[in-house]
Amino acid sequence: AIIDLEVASVVRKGLRAGLLTEHRAALALSDLVDLPFERVPHTGLMRRVWELHHNITPYDAAYAALAELLSATLVTTDTRLSKAPGLRCPIEVV
Repeated sequence: AIIDLEVASVVRKGLRAGLLTEHRAALALSDLVDLPFERVPHTGLMRRVWELHHNITPYDAAYAALAELLSATLVTTDTRLSKAPGLRCPIEVV
């Protein structure tokens, strides 16, 4: 699931910036794996991700496609994403 890679990327940045120790970074990723939420494989979203490739990144498109599939609101801090044409889900900018 993409969320795991997104979090791993943030943890890596924190480690490289000296904000986390190697031990704490490893614990954070271990905790992430143990979180009890359903992870949805992105492979089933790829056709929709590609439909959106002209307007948003594949990462953002995967989140949008999942929100569309679940009839959910996509919550983001990205104002640009909230204005992207072609999205079929409600978007809330926080």
